[in-house]
Amino acid sequence: MCVKSDNSVIVSAPLKMPIEKIEEFINSKSGWLNKHIAANAKNAEMLSEIISYKKILVAGAALPFSVDNKNTFSDKFIQAKSLKSLKKLFENNLGGSFLSMFETVAEKYGFSYGSVRFKNYKSKWGCCDRAGNISFNYKLLMLPEKLWLYVAVHELCHTVFMNHSKQFYNLVASVLPDYKDSARLLKTYSRITALY
Repeated sequence: MCVKSDNSVIVSAPLKMPIEKIEEFINSKSGWLNKHIAANAKNAEMLSEIISYKKILVAGAALPFSVDNKNTFSDKFIQAKSLKSLKKLFENNLGGSFLSMFETVAEKYGFSYGSVRFKNYKSKWGCCDRAGNISFNYKLLMLPEKLWLYVAVHELCHTVFMNHSKQFYNLVASVLPDYKDSARLLKTYSRITALY
């Protein structure tokens, strides 16, 4: 069972499981559900101006945002011709800094990878395929730089372990001992992936 950032609840069960058993399971998890729903409400309040497109995050800072007739990227405000143009705007202005950090971490810890690029994912921050090609959600550039590092390390560790096993998390911890703090913080921004 999981609670999405919009508070929709997904329950997986065997096809022939009686509805009563599923309801019983959900009721037994009511405390857990309420905790996650309350956390989502708090996050939605924290990001309300972002969700309503009045502001946009730039490396963790909330700046005034508007869609108008030109693209402007400054430390005071962001203006885009369209929501689709945001990807290129962020890549051109912050992508180089991210990739520089990424390459430094990969080299320092001896990770090898294929290609690296930015994409517009609607539900994840990054992806690593079996060939070691890594794609990052360009919206990651909106988040605090501490989270850039965490997601970069997470995806680099997938070049070694293509799963979320104990060995995978041990490798993540060997690079970022406090990765759990970053993982928790990243969850507070999960609604950002569905925007733009």
